Amino acid sequence: MDIRTESRSVKMAPRWQDEIEARLHDLQESHGDILHARVTLEKNRHHKKGPNVAGARLVCNVNGGTFTASKTEKTFEEAIRATFHAMEEELRTFRGKRKQKARTESARRVPAKRPPSE
Repeated sequence: MDIRTESRSVKMAPRWQDEIEARLHDLQESHGDILHARVTLEKNRHHKKGPNVAGARLVCNVNGGTFTASKTEKTFEEAIRATFHAMEEELRTFRGKRKQKARTESARRVPAKRPPSE
């Protein structure tokens, strides 16, 4: 899995980097289908944004699709946790649909009839 992290308008803290990597490995565990993950942390300095100025965006490329989760919270820790929670839900839904589709397709296959052997 290729992991890329970047930050805009804020310096990346080592604890954020460690938490991001740990959470990505938890998402990858037992499935191994994430090919590439990109995380962007951004501080929004707009005065009308209110107290929620910390944003996190996660883009995951998996076998069969690309998924994006983005959350804005008061702190970067909260934004990272909320973003990964949203991505976990997206991947759980996708993996469930993929598993159900595979089961349906295999049930449709009918073995070819062989002529009786003499």
